Amino acid sequence: MDMAGFGKRMREQRKQCGLTQMELARRTGIIQGDISLLERGKKHALWAETLERLAATLGCSLDYLMGRTDDPAPPPKRPRPRKATPVG
Repeated sequence: MDMAGFGKRMREQRKQCGLTQMELARRTGIIQGDISLLERGKKHALWAETLERLAATLGCSLDYLMGRTDDPAPPPKRPRPRKATPVG
């Protein structure tokens, strides 16, 4: 994963949401120092849960933060499959 690109996108989304690093840290439970390291591309190991919390708090998809897509919008939720009604 390109951590410099990840950090740049994370910073852009944070600013677009009007959040400071401290506010993002409070909302995600990640310490502010780690947020700073992430935004500068200096932190190289992340838990999947951490990535999910960041994307959810920043209102974007994880694919956007990771550079897999240029569309920051989270994917629409798929409808739940309907249960078949019993026959007979």
